[in-house]
Amino acid sequence: MNSNNWQWWQYFLGIAQQGSLSKAAQLLGVSQPTLSRQLQAMEQQLGQPLFDRSTQGLSLTLFGQSMLEECQNMQSSAQRLQRLAAGQTQTLTGRVRLAANELVALYYLPQIMPRFMETYSEVSLEIEVSNSASNLDKRDADVAIRMFPPTQLDLLCRKVSDIPLGFYASSEYLAKHGVPKDQTSLFSHRVLGYDRDPQFEVGARQLGMNIKNEQFLLRTDFLPLQFELAKQHAGITVTHKCLAEAAGLIEIELGFELPALPVYLVCHRDVQHNKKIRVLMDYLAEYLVACC
Repeated sequence: MNSNNWQWWQYFLGIAQQGSLSKAAQLLGVSQPTLSRQLQAMEQQLGQPLFDRSTQGLSLTLFGQSMLEECQNMQSSAQRLQRLAAGQTQTLTGRVRLAANELVALYYLPQIMPRFMETYSEVSLEIEVSNSASNLDKRDADVAIRMFPPTQLDLLCRKVSDIPLGFYASSEYLAKHGVPKDQTSLFSHRVLGYDRDPQFEVGARQLGMNIKNEQFLLRTDFLPLQFELAKQHAGITVTHKCLAEAAGLIEIELGFELPALPVYLVCHRDVQHNKKIRVLMDYLAEYLVACC
């Protein structure tokens, strides 16, 4: 096999991870016919098949399985080389990628990022918006704003603040439906909550409460929609105190305190000395506090 053809092994990894040519082609950014031809050429040069074909998709042969671990190690080494190279950059030009969840992206970043772009006008900023944790090993992002500390040893984090949480509703909703006084009366109201995301259920258990998503009368995993619905008198939501008070929502006292939401800035150890990344993290550490 051509020893320089790392791309073939990237194709192999993509197919192994996805289990189908169509999904792998989408992930890799190539057409399915191209990927199929490359796989056939690779297997022909190796002299044996890497995958078994069936109507359920592709599964690794024993030979393919024997190749997989070493190929994953090659990918990890290539990703580390990319991070180390990026980590040595000492200029304030070029791309830096930031990951943030939906509430932070929509209600915090618009207040603070225009000044960053004015100050560092040659930095190209990309923002990934997702409630799922971005993969910093694969450089899906350079810096992530997270509400939980990382557990990976290769990730560095800086705690910048705590965001107080509370139950909130509009004055119009409370005037029409009354104010709940405790947990029992809370769920006689229209509470806005999660659909498939279990984090409210998990948080409630930590407070000794047995709450299921099915109890919410209006459910969505898109937190900005919960917040906007509460502003339009649709019900009661749990949200950031600073956002709720700025929107004129009324806090509902239920006899217990919700734990604050910690805010961390996270990057990979290999890129911590990259000047653009350091500047972005320092900037966020300063100005996120003001928003929270």
